[in-house]
Amino acid sequence: MRSQFSRRDFLKISGGTAGLFATAGLFRGPIKGVEPKMVDTRPRWVKETTTICPFDASGCGFICYTDSAGNLTNMEGDPDNPVNRGSACSKGASLIQLHNNKHRLEKVLYRAAGANDWEEKSWDWAIGEIAKKVKTSRDSGFVAKNAAGKTVNRTEAIASLGGATLDNEECYLLSKMLRALGIVYLDSQARLSTASGMEALAASFGQNAMNNSWTDVSNANVILDMGGNPAENYPACFSHLGEAMGKGAELISVDCRLTRTAAKAGTFIAARSGSEIAFTGGLIKYVIADIEAHPANYNMTYITEYTTAGMVVNSNFKGPADLDGMFTGYNSASHSYDHSNWSFAKASNGEPVIDKTLTNPNCVFQLLKKQYARYTPEMVAATCGCSQADFAKVCASFAATGKADKAGAIIYAMSSTQHTSGAQTVRAYAILQMLLANVGVSGGGLFALGGESNVQGAADNGVSWNKLPGYLSAPTEDDPNFAAFAAKSSEQNAASLLKAWYGSNASSSNGFGFSFLPKTDTNTDYSYVNAIKQMAAGKIKGAFAWGANPVVESSAAGQAIQALAKLDWLVVTDMFESETAAFWKKDGISSQTEVFLLPAACSYEKEGSVTNADRWVQWRNKAVNAVGEAKSELEIISSLLSRLQSLYQGESALNAEAITKLSWTYSTNPSAADVAKEMNGYQVSSMQQIDSPEDLKSDGTVACGNNLYIGSFTDSGNKMARREQTGAFHAGWAWSWPMNVRILNNRASVDLSGQPFNAAKPVVSWNGMGWTGDAVDGKVGPVNQSGELPFKGTSGNTAQLFAAMVDGPMPEHYEPWESPVDNALSGTQNNPTAMVFEGDTKGSAGEYPVICATIRTVEHSLGGQLTRNMPFLVELAPAAYVEISEQLASEKGIKAGDIVKLTSARGSVSVAAAVTKRLKPFSIGGKTVHQVAIPYHWGFMGIAQGDSANTLAPNTADSNSSTPEFKAFLVKVEKEADGTVPTITGRYTVLED
Repeated sequence: MRSQFSRRDFLKISGGTAGLFATAGLFRGPIKGVEPKMVDTRPRWVKETTTICPFDASGCGFICYTDSAGNLTNMEGDPDNPVNRGSACSKGASLIQLHNNKHRLEKVLYRAAGANDWEEKSWDWAIGEIAKKVKTSRDSGFVAKNAAGKTVNRTEAIASLGGATLDNEECYLLSKMLRALGIVYLDSQARLSTASGMEALAASFGQNAMNNSWTDVSNANVILDMGGNPAENYPACFSHLGEAMGKGAELISVDCRLTRTAAKAGTFIAARSGSEIAFTGGLIKYVIADIEAHPANYNMTYITEYTTAGMVVNSNFKGPADLDGMFTGYNSASHSYDHSNWSFAKASNGEPVIDKTLTNPNCVFQLLKKQYARYTPEMVAATCGCSQADFAKVCASFAATGKADKAGAIIYAMSSTQHTSGAQTVRAYAILQMLLANVGVSGGGLFALGGESNVQGAADNGVSWNKLPGYLSAPTEDDPNFAAFAAKSSEQNAASLLKAWYGSNASSSNGFGFSFLPKTDTNTDYSYVNAIKQMAAGKIKGAFAWGANPVVESSAAGQAIQALAKLDWLVVTDMFESETAAFWKKDGISSQTEVFLLPAACSYEKEGSVTNADRWVQWRNKAVNAVGEAKSELEIISSLLSRLQSLYQGESALNAEAITKLSWTYSTNPSAADVAKEMNGYQVSSMQQIDSPEDLKSDGTVACGNNLYIGSFTDSGNKMARREQTGAFHAGWAWSWPMNVRILNNRASVDLSGQPFNAAKPVVSWNGMGWTGDAVDGKVGPVNQSGELPFKGTSGNTAQLFAAMVDGPMPEHYEPWESPVDNALSGTQNNPTAMVFEGDTKGSAGEYPVICATIRTVEHSLGGQLTRNMPFLVELAPAAYVEISEQLASEKGIKAGDIVKLTSARGSVSVAAAVTKRLKPFSIGGKTVHQVAIPYHWGFMGIAQGDSANTLAPNTADSNSSTPEFKAFLVKVEKEADGTVPTITGRYTVLED
């Protein structure tokens, strides 16, 4: 029998030091005439503190070891954390260097207008100056009424970018402060990465998040990785895929290159970037035909009862099969659709018309069949560049998960979301999973690989121009009063949020302070990309960057530098001097922008919660004091708001009371726990924490900052900090929204009477009195008792196979905005509703013939301002590079290590060539199409420097989400005759660091 004695137990028993014996070199060799003596030079620690990794959104746990003087002596993976189970990727293994790092910012730095260097300043001076500049810009750019004469009470002169690196409590306070100031140009890094996927998930299943937890992917029978590359993007989570494969699961990788994930997969399909909908559409066609031919192999109860498959659509509706790639109602002048003919038909009694036989030609099932009839294996191969035989293998394997006793998971990342049809790409995955009954079940669902550690939490907590905390729709010019605003969510949610924000100044008599909220104009975009556009136009005068690095991260990144140069002032919070903070140091830049660089605490130098990609809200504990004078964003935000309230005290014009009457009961150094309690919600009269969404009221007697987080911090304690290895699906570990549900829509895993479709892998089960298993998603009984279907948050609580997205109710393949390939599916080349910002330049395939996709590497993180300052990681990946196929390299005379120049219609970069077999040319439409892949983590600051790949990417974006297209654009590839390897500052100082 295998011993239950773990490495973690061994470390505990041995005082936390025994694990070092293997590597510490404890014994010196014997010296003649001298008694052998043990020399123990190991670091000693007296305290262990748990934390959560600040890099990707896996939610990996780590342990910090500090000595009696409070010094950080060691960090290692937390063996108890179910996500990484003690393991660490290269970034996690280097975490200690976020604190023990001579390059960290320790003082407030200020760049005066036009100055050539930084000055050190005090916190008091900086906060005071920033507050004054915020007030000046806010007031000068304040819009009380818009051009239509409607009250909007907003400022258009300030923008705020970032938040996905912050803790939940910081994001919540940030949203609260920015709304009070009337700021509408506010967005987080989610807009650049996962926003399109969130829109698709919400439209399909009713929630803006992925379905299952990472630990559950081990229960899948087939895992389809659509370019997500978890082995590199989510290395710790890949162990759960390995566990599934150990049980016999098949891993299929579909990617433009042979990735580390593809190398582990049983089946690898090379498919061109931007062809994901064509590939998935072919899968949908196969499944629909197989359902009709072999219905016994599929869960027909799920399809007919839990999805909209049988709902009949208005007879006026026409789709791409009829309209050459378009849908009914297109307006070419506005580049938008009129959705009025996309509605469901209704009977004379007002009820929807439903055909559960799925034979009505206008029912959704038949419309899907018609839509994807064109997506034949021949068409998929010709569009994606894969072989028909390989595609047929994938179809057969993944369709087999439609059986009730099987489950299939789909993994995706920014390779799917960062397209002009990004939301529809994820919608295609969702439709496939609905038809296979793979949503709400163990081992099923969609898995989204978010890039930033709290990209989900930032979105949850309203760091988004169009969503308030809990995904309440932000008010627009068309919401004249509280009733209109509340109708878009619920009166209880709206009233409780405003009560949390405005306390005694929010009552039913004044619409709970609704007039204090800024309103946006309908059909106007205030997203990340457009904020940068408005800076460049001189409309926005001041900006914040909260852990964001738009000079590296944003599309057409060169434009971001020019935009920042037009500002009057810029405030950056970060741990290192980023490219955004130092934009004025870039060659050729002349700017009068005043810059305030505020040193921020790292993740384990403060406490607070962070939400990983699968909605687990885990608590980070403070292990060590922040370096120098660095502060948490929680303290920075609170200090700034306090100063602003003082400046506006006594004023009433320009909606100043939105600031002065804001409830801000925290100190200038607030407790994360106190903020978390406000987010959870409480009874106003007794201050008792509420336990359930059912406790919310519409009369102002309950305050709740985020309805999703109800139950996370109750009177029984902080559930986000739990570390119990108990309960179904790790229910005792931390907490998961909503109400600790681990698998969303889990009542879809049971039949109408509440019995599991797959008895071997039950998620929930009705025992006649109540539910067992996972916390049930929706406090009702089985469908045959309650009548309530499992997909709450959607129309009719059903999974939406047909959903009125901005660009169509069903996904359709279009070519990326720039493509060397003609659309083989229709005469409509590009998504007709794609966002194309004024001034964007489209590159032609004649001048720029090669497809380029930006990628991530395991050694670096996103904008790179953290990892390019961590010596261990710089040693692993010291220079910017581009992956080039051997065939393209041969054509261009390029050898490995040569410096190559990539040029797009936006600019050019020079990087080292990585000539590799991982990429191969595609045969598309009878011609050879080359593709290259370039990591985007580099910039001109840090100890590892290189050109920013996103300089090449266009500003075109998905119309549902404003997420730009980073994953398929055109470049020209040239060898530089006198290219040299980029300099790596401090490369040989690693050991002393």
